Amino acid sequence: MKLLLFFTLFLILITFSIHQNVIAETEEQKEREIAVKEASNSLKREITRDGTEKITSEPEKDEIKTKQKLGKMKKLLPAQEEFDEITLRTVWKYVDKQSSSNEEYEIESIQGLLRDVGRVYDPIVNKYKVATIQIEIIKYEDNEKLRNYWINEKKSNLEFMFENAYLVGMPYKNIKCFFNYTNEGAITICITDEYLIQSIIFDKYHEHFPYSKSKTGSNKLELNQEEMTTNIVELVLEKILKQEETKNQDQLFEILESNRKIKEKELNENNNDVKNNQDQSFDPEKDKKYGIQKFSCVRDEFGLTTISGQFNNDQNKKDKVILEVAFLNHAGEIIYKNTANLLQIDEFETKRFLGNLKIDKNFLTCTIKIKN
Repeated sequence: MKLLLFFTLFLILITFSIHQNVIAETEEQKEREIAVKEASNSLKREITRDGTEKITSEPEKDEIKTKQKLGKMKKLLPAQEEFDEITLRTVWKYVDKQSSSNEEYEIESIQGLLRDVGRVYDPIVNKYKVATIQIEIIKYEDNEKLRNYWINEKKSNLEFMFENAYLVGMPYKNIKCFFNYTNEGAITICITDEYLIQSIIFDKYHEHFPYSKSKTGSNKLELNQEEMTTNIVELVLEKILKQEETKNQDQLFEILESNRKIKEKELNENNNDVKNNQDQSFDPEKDKKYGIQKFSCVRDEFGLTTISGQFNNDQNKKDKVILEVAFLNHAGEIIYKNTANLLQIDEFETKRFLGNLKIDKNFLTCTIKIKN
């Protein structure tokens, strides 16, 4: 009897143990299935997210082409090492680079802004303006559209800028350049049949070049290898041309300087010829136009307007001539007036006038007339 009881108890224990193992295996299998399912769902979500990002971030073909073009233009900007080579040390560093395009005028451009890092001490915050350089490279398709773009967007006129520049020259065939300056800095522009390169330096305290010198006389400004705007434009030109003819050529500043000397020589010869003719047969009234002649009104990149021209007097001596200059907008309306006086003008005398004026308003053209 005892043996039967022991055998029954042993059988119950074995059955209970087997039941627990089955339950444990079932629960473990369920947990594995849940884990596999969660992992599968997680993987599915990750794939979906990656696919969405790929579709969303894929640029259109036109956008890719635009980026490629702008990328090529960025290579035309002088590198930091090239600036260091020009200045023999690190003086200029880029603080900004931007690219843009204008479909209306079929123009693409890249701009770079550099700051003078050579002078970092400013005892009074913003008291002393640190020198900066602006570089702009424009790729254009049509000369007329470039001219209109410059008038409408830059509020200036390229033809007038060339005509009134301090120095002009052609460093290579079909490439014309000019250099001009004020007390605030200088500008150099070169135009090829495809590109316009512009370099402007704002150097209020003339730390990098003596822009305070006059444009005439024995103390006139003369370019040399230290002038930055001509150096920068020359670097960009060499990148654009990629020709053997760029080697063994005079530097841009030398070409501009030599052209100025030729112009001065021609001007002196013309003046001597006129003087000789007047001495041989003096007839001041013959073929002479009286009043205001050769008048121009040009606004430069610094916002400074240069007014120039000459007054040819008749046979009557004048104590004073009052000139009135009017500035007109695109609608032909007068937005600003200014007057200037020419004093003590002898008979048949030609008196030239030149002045600078700061005008905050944008104007299209200007006129001049005699008030008295």
